Amino acid sequence: MSAPSGVSGSAPRAVLGRLADGRGRTAGELAAETGLARSTVVHALNRLVAAGTVEPGAAGLRGRGRPARTWALTARPGPLAVVVAAAHGSLAAVVTSEGDVLALRDAGPMVVEVDGLRPEPVLAALDEVLAQAGVAPADLSMAVVGVPGQSAFGATSAAAAPSPSGHLRRFGTWAGRPPAQVLGERLGCAVHTENDANLAALGEAVFGAARGMPTVLHVSLAFGTGSGLVLDGRLHRGRSGLAGEIGHLHADDDGRLCHCGAHGCFWQTQSVPALLEALAEAHGRPFTQPDVARGVDDDDPDVVRALLGFGHALGRRLADAIVFLDPHAVVVDGSLGPASRVVADGVREAIRRYAPPTMARGATVLVGAFGEQAYALGAVALARSEHLFARR
Repeated sequence: MSAPSGVSGSAPRAVLGRLADGRGRTAGELAAETGLARSTVVHALNRLVAAGTVEPGAAGLRGRGRPARTWALTARPGPLAVVVAAAHGSLAAVVTSEGDVLALRDAGPMVVEVDGLRPEPVLAALDEVLAQAGVAPADLSMAVVGVPGQSAFGATSAAAAPSPSGHLRRFGTWAGRPPAQVLGERLGCAVHTENDANLAALGEAVFGAARGMPTVLHVSLAFGTGSGLVLDGRLHRGRSGLAGEIGHLHADDDGRLCHCGAHGCFWQTQSVPALLEALAEAHGRPFTQPDVARGVDDDDPDVVRALLGFGHALGRRLADAIVFLDPHAVVVDGSLGPASRVVADGVREAIRRYAPPTMARGATVLVGAFGEQAYALGAVALARSEHLFARR
């Protein structure tokens, strides 16, 4: 949904952003949710009603006094197309503005070449999910693409955003072009770019395992080791838009050069691909994520021990984050199925061991509720929190 002609300003955008989920609200509720003065909300509603974008509902009684009237959109925003192209995997999805995932398809890791990623597999997956959902590109309200690196919403100025490394430039380029440009031409709608781990964090914080918790630290695993921090339903991205890159914490003075330009980054030895490689070496055969899930179901001691060790190493790093952030919840990516529960057990044990007892007891470690769907739900939460439904 685009902003109505002749209605501009932050207040109408904020009001539209809150109404985008399709639920009617009173002016008082909108004032509380947006932080705007009630008079400002009422003025914005009047302008939106005049433009035909918002309509009043029937007034209902609320005890004594003036009946409370609700306000809602005259037409709900169309669905969103979501594409994630991360370090170790990609997917495409279609989700409604209310948060119902209509279709999702895993497209596997994307091939990296000199001029960036080859987008053909994920674009084919996008065509498939649109067909499965029965949604034409013209029906979309927008598209959201999640990629490693800086958020397009994060840096407050060009000076604040450092130039990305070669690794991030590659993931921010599809066959020599920006992903948003490729998708915009293909779909004919606005495309917004966000860090892939941030999308998953928003999805679980707003819709999923940590819904309603004020401070949430989410750890992504399946598509790459990363994290996102959500404060009161909004992402904290940091000065440069790179906050939460836990996979690039320093872990080894003698470690090899990382794609990010540093040496000895955590993800090089503690990531799902590194775990699969270690299990393959131990078992003498290739190991996949479904193999790991079966190993957990079969209580394979090698698999369970490896996952606990991975979780413990991750938790050792998260214990430091507990001290700095004191979050209400740490959410472990649920995309690994039963393996995620074992990793979470290792994380809990390490936090109890390494974080101050008072802080460790207060930090709840949860397993993500939505797996890969968290990315699609995060796109909806992003559109609401950044008032994207109200943009032209």
